[in-house]
Amino acid sequence: PLLCVLRTLLYPGPPSEPLRFVQEALRQHQIVFLGDIHPLAEPKLLVARLIREQGADQAIDLLALEVAAEQQEWIDRYLSSDPEDTRILLDHPRTLRAHWGISLEYLDIYRAVYQWNRGHPNQQIRVLAADLLGWPMTPLTPQMAARGFVNRDMRIATSFRGELQRHPDWRVLIFMGGYHGLKEVGGRVAIGRVQDRFERWFAGYLLDEGAEVYTILTDARQAVGHGATRVFDHLAGTSAGNFAVALDSTTDSIGDPLHDVKQDGFSLEFQPARFALRHAADAMVVLNRTAPIRLIHHRGDREH
Repeated sequence: PLLCVLRTLLYPGPPSEPLRFVQEALRQHQIVFLGDIHPLAEPKLLVARLIREQGADQAIDLLALEVAAEQQEWIDRYLSSDPEDTRILLDHPRTLRAHWGISLEYLDIYRAVYQWNRGHPNQQIRVLAADLLGWPMTPLTPQMAARGFVNRDMRIATSFRGELQRHPDWRVLIFMGGYHGLKEVGGRVAIGRVQDRFERWFAGYLLDEGAEVYTILTDARQAVGHGATRVFDHLAGTSAGNFAVALDSTTDSIGDPLHDVKQDGFSLEFQPARFALRHAADAMVVLNRTAPIRLIHHRGDREH
């Protein structure tokens, strides 16, 4: 009994299977943000499975992806192709986030939408290329790179708000790198010797304008040996498998929940550094078991 009491005091509960958790989140919230981890397969597999197994009464209307806006034409052409022609996406690899590696898993998200739309002609899912035109850009100077970084989320949010205003009743799933889902927190970026600050991430700007976003971070152990968050480091040992959990006051004792990012010539610090993670995110998918994305190297890999 004492161990049960201690567990209740120290950990959120109870853990859920990730697919069931996200399904329930979409039942209860109109806009759900699910964080991607770009090199890993599991978040993409989760989205594809979510679409394939959704019920018609709880289906999403819009899937917003971290894909540059000028790729919308090719996404729309693929979704309207008959028979299905994945070459349209593969011939325009930015639809598949080529800068992270063209993967079978990311392609399968589109294929899941295509199959759903073919089976539900009166209940189509729209896929939105929600990122900035031309992103990722190739900056000419560190100043341009830093300014582009700090302005990016605000500009994405401005465009996305227009989409929400046009379709106020749509059920929305946003699938982007997890930091973009943070609310009530900003940061400082340094590229070379150039530094700049920003007040919010994408979901934070949406929240400031009155859009209620339910954020589910996804975290896993990285090459450095820990997760992107100290909350992951705290929770990962509670189960050997992958699970999802709503964040609550039991993790408030982790006062600096996000690990800063430091790479060659680049650093990212979160501001404020100390806050309760549940104020910036609502839930977390904890990935103890992961696999890398499977890259498509040759055209012969198209069909799978």
